[in-house]
Amino acid sequence: MTTRQIWVLLFTAVLAAGCRTASEQLMAEPDAANATPSVSVRAPAVAGTFYPADPETLRAKIAAYLAMAEVPETSGDIIGLMAPHAGYDYSGPVAGYAFKAIQGREYDTVVLIGISHNQNVPTGGAITSYDAWRTPLGLVQVDDELRQRLLAASDRFHIADGPHAYEHSLELELPFLQTVLGDFTFVPIAMTDASEQNTSALAEAIVQAVGERRALILGSTDMSHYPIAAEATRVDTEMLQTIATFDPAQVYATDEKLLAEGVPNLHCTLCALGPLIVTMKAARALGAERAEVLNYSNSAVTARRTADRCVGYGAAAFIGQWRAAPTPTGELNQAQQQFLLNLARETIRQHLATGQAAVDTDDPIMRQRRAVFVTLNRNGRLRGCIGQLTARHPLARAVQEAAASAATQDRRFSPVTLDELDEIHIEISVLSPMMKVNDPSEIEVGTHGVLVVQGPRRGVFLPQVAVEQGWDRETMLSELCAQKAGLAPDAWQRGAELYVFTAQIFGEHE
Repeated sequence: MTTRQIWVLLFTAVLAAGCRTASEQLMAEPDAANATPSVSVRAPAVAGTFYPADPETLRAKIAAYLAMAEVPETSGDIIGLMAPHAGYDYSGPVAGYAFKAIQGREYDTVVLIGISHNQNVPTGGAITSYDAWRTPLGLVQVDDELRQRLLAASDRFHIADGPHAYEHSLELELPFLQTVLGDFTFVPIAMTDASEQNTSALAEAIVQAVGERRALILGSTDMSHYPIAAEATRVDTEMLQTIATFDPAQVYATDEKLLAEGVPNLHCTLCALGPLIVTMKAARALGAERAEVLNYSNSAVTARRTADRCVGYGAAAFIGQWRAAPTPTGELNQAQQQFLLNLARETIRQHLATGQAAVDTDDPIMRQRRAVFVTLNRNGRLRGCIGQLTARHPLARAVQEAAASAATQDRRFSPVTLDELDEIHIEISVLSPMMKVNDPSEIEVGTHGVLVVQGPRRGVFLPQVAVEQGWDRETMLSELCAQKAGLAPDAWQRGAELYVFTAQIFGEHE
């Protein structure tokens, strides 16, 4: 089973299993129950061709590029970055400006977005499965927590190593990052779909997944391919002027305009238009307010022989005051609770009758992104339960989706019918953001819901489950590992990761 399939299960059947009775559970695949996760490393694919394979030569070259870059002092936080990804002999001097701008700054993680030159990614973004990537300068760890959050935040993200296998657009940025940031973690994303719908969805998911962490969003792109040098300079200058407006819509418009001019041999204005747009949108949502162009050049400057078939290179920073993605908090009042319960019931009724459901509310609370579960019981027995562990949708929509899914898509039960709907009792759990715990003693029975993760295995209990079953902490964790994640009962003591959350739980009056 692929990681993508696992995550599909997580938000349907696996999450459904988060609502448990003593006799009901979702069984995991037995062949992986006791598997020991292995560390996988992506070897460099283009070292020795696009950039030096010898560490000392590589360090010296990057140091020279950084020394040549004269970047003025920038006020504010650099939240997003545009950097080129051609061979260092061509684009290295421009890349030096991009990375000189962030030298000495601190980030919790890096989201690295590039184009997939060699394998199409029809929609969404492909995330590597590797635990680390190696360059001649050493290993860079993949941020697994952020990777899982991205997969949870949007089904457009999926695990695929094919687009990363021989791709240079992401690999080329790592030695620069290793030089200016030192020890850091990252998530590499490869994409090809530059549509408005796709870039907005990916940017939104990135912002949600990053949450309160200070992340650098790095869009890897070269510029014009392959007009004569004079036209490359003209086209790239206009595009950089547009990027400086920090308006993704204008970047789209300028790209369309320039391509429509019929410039001989102009294949693109930005070879990674999509990654740049995602970077701009995500950076803006995380607090960037302006764009500053740092440097420009093209291949004819460093290799005169390319003057009649030129590639452009630009560097830009997206700057502002970093702010965390909004984290919805606070209890819902009685009126809001009742609205959501009524909404869940009416959604199920309409979904069963017509397959559709609508929502109409002006309450801004209902537009906050929240993670929710909807639990259905009949005559005191579980009849369905499905939800989301991360805040993917506005609260009202999240309740609608969870309610319809709990009634019709919980694979442990046959779909709810209209005839039995009046006997169904609805309970809603509105979840807090996930927090990783390093010591199981931090988990409070009855207060915390728990997610266990080990390799591709995962399982979840809502906070009320342990209380309903009369379990203590150790029993709850053992049951969670064995019955929900298909792991050994003591996996929580042997390397499995634990995440906790709280929930506001409310239901219909009996």
